[in-house]
Parts: sequence; C-alpha cells; structure tokens
Amino acid sequence: MKRGHTIDRRAALAAQTFGSLIRSRRQALAMSQDQLALATGVGRRFLIELEAGKATCHLGRSLVVAQALGLHEAQPPTSDDGSLPALDLPDIPGHEDG
Repeated sequence: MKRGHTIDRRAALAAQTFGSLIRSRRQALAMSQDQLALATGVGRRFLIELEAGKATCHLGRSLVVAQALGLHEAQPPTSDDGSLPALDLPDIPGHEDG
C-alpha cells in the first residue's frame, strides 16, 4: 500500500468524523443548515459538504462553524505530572532526533 493512499484514507475518515460531529451538534441545538450558514457567514452548500465529510473543505471556515456551535480545539491530554505524553508518530525518512 502506498503512503499517499494511507493519508488520503485517514484524511477522509477524519473529515467524515468531523462532519458527523458538526451535524450532530447543529441538530442538538435545533439549528437548520440555513440558520447556521447565516450565523457563520458560510454558504449552505459549504455546510452540506462539511457535514457530508468532504475532505477538501476549507479548514478555516470549518473551524469557524465548529466554534459557532460551541466546539473548540481539543486540548492535548497530559500526564499526571502535567507534561505532554510522547506522541506515536511515524518515522520521517532522513530525519534524526537530537
């Protein structure tokens, strides 16, 4: 499997998850897409695509919509001592730590 295909699948899954979260929150607030579009200044078509999980939706506009719904950037989890845990990131070819 090529690396590009993996990132595309991960991006698609993340976009679908985020879109579902936006839709659920909007519905929980009893807002229509038209109302949310008017409140945020984005078009209804954008909201339809965002909620459908379109992976190429504009990030800035997506975050404006999330903030309008009361969703904020997640804070990274911390350890008991308040430090950030090590992230399990893939190796970057040609990159040495230190």
